[in-house]
Amino acid sequence: MKNPMKNIIKSWIGGICLTAAVLLIPTGAGAAAGQKDLAVSAEAACVMDLQSGTVLYDKNMNKKEYPASITKIMTTLVAMDNSSLSETVKYDDRAYTNWESRASNIGIVDGEKLSMEDSLYAIMLASANEVCNGVAIHVAGSIENYVAKMNEKAKELGCKNTHFMNPNGLWNKDHYTSPYDMALIGRAAMQNENFRTIASTKYYDIGKSNKRKYIDPMGNHHKMLNPGNMPQYGYKYCIGGKTGYTDKCRYTLVTFAKKGNMELVCVVMKVDGSPYMDTNAYTDTTRLFNYCFEKYDKTMIQDDTSNEINKEYLFTNFSPFYSKDTSSLHVDSDAGVILPKGVTLDKTEKKVTYLQTPEKQNGKNVIGHISYTYNGEDVGGADIYYDATDAATLKDSINMTEWFKEAEMTAKKEPFPVKKVMLIVILVICVAGVSCVCVIRIRGYQQKTEYRRRYQKARRHMRKRDRDFYTKR
Repeated sequence: MKNPMKNIIKSWIGGICLTAAVLLIPTGAGAAAGQKDLAVSAEAACVMDLQSGTVLYDKNMNKKEYPASITKIMTTLVAMDNSSLSETVKYDDRAYTNWESRASNIGIVDGEKLSMEDSLYAIMLASANEVCNGVAIHVAGSIENYVAKMNEKAKELGCKNTHFMNPNGLWNKDHYTSPYDMALIGRAAMQNENFRTIASTKYYDIGKSNKRKYIDPMGNHHKMLNPGNMPQYGYKYCIGGKTGYTDKCRYTLVTFAKKGNMELVCVVMKVDGSPYMDTNAYTDTTRLFNYCFEKYDKTMIQDDTSNEINKEYLFTNFSPFYSKDTSSLHVDSDAGVILPKGVTLDKTEKKVTYLQTPEKQNGKNVIGHISYTYNGEDVGGADIYYDATDAATLKDSINMTEWFKEAEMTAKKEPFPVKKVMLIVILVICVAGVSCVCVIRIRGYQQKTEYRRRYQKARRHMRKRDRDFYTKR
């Protein structure tokens, strides 16, 4: 006999198990999600959010490749860190050290003088290799010393697969970087307003120098910013970048783009196709930008972070006294996280960490960091700054020692493990359901056994009655 109740319970348990499986399988919010259908010709590529550093696309992004002239982003960044735009750079014949035939240049002659500003425009727009060498000698005394500064800066930025041998990017077997490292370098460069201005300039005219009455005006080589005779590559969201090419390095490209409140950097390396072919560095970059701008949104976190660090974590007992307006703790006003469209900030997990010793960064006192994750992947965060000028005054009767001890303990407290609790509850329900099925099956077995015993007893009784009937006759 079929038991309909048992079938219902089995279906119910199966539904619970299926739901649990769906809930516990991560969907992915970062670089790996949805990329298998996004093919690009570049051997390696990376797209990164400039503000948060979140990686939105990754194709072999940690693979070492030869960068060619995108090296000059680091050259320009180091020059800006170690000089002023008004300085005068005097060039000599050492500027043509480690030269290649057909290498880009602006025709610098021995003894020529240019301002540092003019020199950096020549590096970024005209990709002038001899200017790179001259700037290196001016800043560090020699090309070797300048390259050491470039490698030191790369290490400071967290680059793991980068080593420079010259300031211009001409091929050397020991001169390499990766798309991810190059994105880190580009991100750091874009934090400098002078770099932003230079990188976004389409045309620049030096005019003349002490050695030449006329110097040809320079046009930015980047066709997404300055398409010129290739209008098909113009990209309205492009705000700057740098091209690169040598026969051995092939085509490389770094591009910065802004749409709405989101700024991205895209790096593609070792692209075989030239701009005259259907698939090339520009088509790869455009496709990657369109994908990321369509798939992701930037969610601002200033208000959420202020509440988090001032109420839940730091000022536990006195949260009404502190607010985002009166607190001495804050984050940058443009701080945000990158989430798939449709995902809200309350779906993320937050973690606040505090430094043992405050650090000085860009004139601000950094005392900690707040980070956000979604589906286990980093989606951004922000440094936490302390500004004494914004600090409110508490009554002297407050025990500050106990206050900060509690704040530190609260900050270190692990967040409530929602997913683990959900998993345990689901498993308990499943176990209970399985137990019910087992009980039902055992009872069914017992009933069948009882029916069989009664049936056999009745059969024996009938046989005995039949025998007695025929015997009496």
